[in-house]
Amino acid sequence: MTTRIHLGLSTCPNDTYLAHALLTGAIETPGIEFDIELLDVQTLNERLAKGHFDVAKASYHLALRMADELVVLPTGSALGFGNGPLLLARGELTGTLPGPGSKVLCPGEDTTATLLYRMFHPDGAEPKQVVFSDIMPALLAGKADFGVCIHEGRFTYEESGLVCVEDLGASWEGSATCPLPLGGLFARRGLEERTMDAVQSALHASLLYADSHRDETLPTMLANAQELEESVVWSHVDLYVNGWTRRLGPQGKRAIQRLAQRAQAAGALPAGTRLEIFEPLHQRRTFHLVPEGLITTFEAASAREELTFEPPAYADEGFIHLSQAAQLAGTLDLHFAGVDRVLLVELETATLGPSLKWEPSRAGALFPHLYRPLCPTEDVIGTWLLSRSAEGTLDVPSDVLAPPE
Repeated sequence: MTTRIHLGLSTCPNDTYLAHALLTGAIETPGIEFDIELLDVQTLNERLAKGHFDVAKASYHLALRMADELVVLPTGSALGFGNGPLLLARGELTGTLPGPGSKVLCPGEDTTATLLYRMFHPDGAEPKQVVFSDIMPALLAGKADFGVCIHEGRFTYEESGLVCVEDLGASWEGSATCPLPLGGLFARRGLEERTMDAVQSALHASLLYADSHRDETLPTMLANAQELEESVVWSHVDLYVNGWTRRLGPQGKRAIQRLAQRAQAAGALPAGTRLEIFEPLHQRRTFHLVPEGLITTFEAASAREELTFEPPAYADEGFIHLSQAAQLAGTLDLHFAGVDRVLLVELETATLGPSLKWEPSRAGALFPHLYRPLCPTEDVIGTWLLSRSAEGTLDVPSDVLAPPE
């Protein structure tokens, strides 16, 4: 069965670089067909907010405002150091900053650029929102005093005769001491987990293809870029496509949390706002629960490489039941109510290969199922003995329930 995904991306080189293989059909995307639209960032923000896309590139500012509706995909973010928006002006305004009577342009109400302007210039004039590509021409024509510049313009403003009066990204880095999250790829929470996982896999594969076929991506980028100079396009890619684009990682996740905290402190977001980051299925921690009567059998198999472990249900169902960390409490309550001791076993998800399948089970949620016997000496990376407490509960250790780094 094939699922069609309406995907919105920006026309900027970092996005068309990532999406080149999807736009040209250079890679296969099993189970997924993409309908791709390329638009400017504020149009993407507006249309994503209206529900027009299944997955789209958008500003982290917007995503934080829609945190109850969106999930961050771990591939595709524009996040880093030295890549923030610039507050530009004509040369005669060198050394000045926006005041209450200044004419200021920003690239969209929901952009992270507008959020940063308001965070660092709370007493400055309320900005007028325009398409990002209109900001530099408006400054040069004297139609505005200051403009917040994003994308390729940061590489060309000097030759246009404009000056940078403040690097808002540097202001962020100096005060927040972490990379700046500008934009990311966001999926609607209503997508099925397997669909979301397939989309994430396709985007990651497309980026890997671009990395190994860089020259091949240039025509795709030039066909959509605002600046057509090849050196400018490659400078854009080298700045905005980095390790955090490929995988957010712990530092990227902390940067998103820091942006949320700073925006809440500035009154731009409700207290408690937090964005969820989608975890690909193959990276999730998986566990098996061994009841008291089978612990000795499991330990015997753990002591000898040639032995495998097969719980009784395996003979009937053909697979071993596993759980994600967040599912363990429910599994213990439902299936281990009369058991005083349970051995919690963590498996190395990445080594289980195609024998590990994610299938709907309790309440329709995806559960991991292992379609082969378990080999303790090769598959197991940790164990915890759970004993029923005086309160009558089997409690999962806190280090198991901690969010993944």
